[in-house]
Amino acid sequence: MTKLYFIRHAEAEGNLYRRSQGHYDANVTPLGRTQLRALAERCRNLPLDALWASDLHRTQSTAAAVRKAHPELDMNLSPRLREIDVGVWEDRPWGNIAADWPQEMEWFTHDPEKWSVPGGEPYRAVADRMEAMARELGARYPDGSVAVVSHGLAIRALVCRILGVPSEGIDAIPYGDNTSLTLVTVEDGVLAVPWYNDASHLDSSGLSTFARQRWWREKLRRTPAAKVYSVFEPLDPEREAELYVRCYGNTWEASHGDRKGFDPAVYLASAKAHAARDPRCLVKLLTGGELAGVIELDPDRGREDGAGWVSLVYIEPEKRGGRLGIQLIGHAVSVFRREGRRSLRLHVAATNENAIGFYEAAGFRAVGTARGVRGTLRLMELDIRPRILRPEEI
Repeated sequence: MTKLYFIRHAEAEGNLYRRSQGHYDANVTPLGRTQLRALAERCRNLPLDALWASDLHRTQSTAAAVRKAHPELDMNLSPRLREIDVGVWEDRPWGNIAADWPQEMEWFTHDPEKWSVPGGEPYRAVADRMEAMARELGARYPDGSVAVVSHGLAIRALVCRILGVPSEGIDAIPYGDNTSLTLVTVEDGVLAVPWYNDASHLDSSGLSTFARQRWWREKLRRTPAAKVYSVFEPLDPEREAELYVRCYGNTWEASHGDRKGFDPAVYLASAKAHAARDPRCLVKLLTGGELAGVIELDPDRGREDGAGWVSLVYIEPEKRGGRLGIQLIGHAVSVFRREGRRSLRLHVAATNENAIGFYEAAGFRAVGTARGVRGTLRLMELDIRPRILRPEEI
C-alpha cells in the first residue's frame, strides 16, 4: 500500500486578503510562516520516501517545511498538482466576483461542475489530473510514503472523486485548513481516503486559518455572498469629496488626538490627482452595501525606489476588528505588484501603537523615520516581491 499525504499549502495572501488565487502566485503570509514551523514539526515523525508539490510559490514554500524536517528529500514539482485555474477571476476580490458573477459564484461554491468563466479550468479536469497524479505516484512508490503539497479545491476534487461525491454534494467535504493533511492510499489500483483535513498540529497553538475566519461557515450555510464578502468600488473625489475628507480627518484625529494641522483642501487635491491617474488609487470598501473603509495610493511616490506608496488606510470605527483593513492592504499589493514594484511603503505616527501593531501583523517592518506636521512618523515597508521560502527560513 502506498500512502500519499496530501498537504494543503500554508496561509497565502489570497486567503488573508480574500482574493481569488488559482494559478496566481501568491506569497505565504506571516501567519503562514508560523504554520509552516508547526508543519515541519508534524512531519519530523512522519516517515517519508518522497516529496512532490505543485509548482506555484505557495506550495513550494510549504514543501520547504517538509524538507526542513526531511532534508534528505528532493522536491519534485508538477503543474498537475496546481489549484484550479479560475481564469478572469484571478487576483480579484471575492466580493467583487460574487457581485459581478452571482450565478457562477453559486456554482463554484456548491456545484463546481456547472461553473464556467473565460479562461477557467473545468472542475472535472482538475479532478481528472489529480486522480491521475495520485495513481502515478502510487505506481512509482509502491509501499512508500509520499508528501504531496497541493491546494484546497484541488485536494477536495480528488477526495470527492475517490469517495464518489457528486459535484452538487461537494458541501459534504468541508474546506481543508491551511497545512492540513489528508491521507490517500493506493493499493492494487484502488484509491481510498482513510482521513481528511487533519490540522491537529495547529490546534494547540491557535494557528488555524479557519479558526480566525467565518466566511467558510457562512458559505456552508448558504448565506448570500453579499453578506459574506466585501466589495471594492472606486471613490469619486469630486462627487464624494465630503466622504473623503471625513475619512481622512478621522484618520488624522485617531493618529494625533485632534485635527490640528489637517488641511482638507490639500489632501483632497492630492486624492483627485491620484484618482485621475488611476481609479484603482482611490477606492472604498463596502460591506452589506455600507462603507467599511477607504484606501488611497500615490502612483508616483516611491517609484524611483521600486516602492508603491500608501497614502491613506481608513476603516470605519464600528467596522474595526473585522479583518477588513488587511483587505485594503491586499488591494495595494495587487495594484503595485502588477506594476513591478518591490514593496509597499507608508508613514504612521510613531505614537499610534494600534496602527503600528496592525501593520506589523500584516508583515510590515519599520525602516526609518521622518518629521511630520505633528511629530515623528515611522516609515514602514512590506516586501511584496513574489518569492519561495527556503527550509532555513522556516
